[in-house]
Amino acid sequence: MLGSILNQNPNITFTANSPLTEIIHQLHLIKTTDKTALNFPDTVAFDNLITKSFYSYSETYKTPYVINRSNWGAAGNLNLLEKYFDKEIKFLILYRNPLECLASILKAHKIKKEDSYKEAEYYMDIEKGPLGNAVNQIKIIKNNYKNLFINYDQIVKSPKETIDKIYKFFSIPKYNHTYKNLNQFEIQGTQYDDSIFGNINLHTIRTDRILKEEYKIEDFLLSSVIEKYKHFGKEYES
Repeated sequence: MLGSILNQNPNITFTANSPLTEIIHQLHLIKTTDKTALNFPDTVAFDNLITKSFYSYSETYKTPYVINRSNWGAAGNLNLLEKYFDKEIKFLILYRNPLECLASILKAHKIKKEDSYKEAEYYMDIEKGPLGNAVNQIKIIKNNYKNLFINYDQIVKSPKETIDKIYKFFSIPKYNHTYKNLNQFEIQGTQYDDSIFGNINLHTIRTDRILKEEYKIEDFLLSSVIEKYKHFGKEYES
């Protein structure tokens, strides 16, 4: 939803969940472990290649402002970001109640409620879980980097004010956005293809207006799951 709004501005590209972190990781891996690279350790050339990957990836979008969305706050990715990125690092943190996110994922994947405890153990794990690790990154980012924290409910209730905050944070000239009759998220004609995961709808947004879809997490999560994780991330909801 946020990407659909921001990408109305022809000067901004708010990316999909990008593979840039993995690209940087793989290049760094070749540099540090590949025998050919180690046999002639031209680290200056490799460092130049990796640093330019940030810009080469963004240049394809042909907009002066690119907000790259990925798992940058993970420890390994942060290390690589610090090592190879040669500009000021600023984070836009997007937050939603983890239990709402978990229920939404299980709903999309049509996972039975009785199986939700096992799924929660995976998704909410703070080391490897997609949700748990993401929440775990917030404290690190907030304590060490310039950041703007945006809560999902904040976007829904006050979209214009939230967008204005993003423009101010990144020093981008303001744009007159519309918050009704939105388009599905796309970049240069490319949209998410959720069919690779099966008969699943993960990225389709409501387009007529901005409105939070109300459903009870109790319909998708066992009470034991809700009890175990009810305090997870709560410090970011005040």
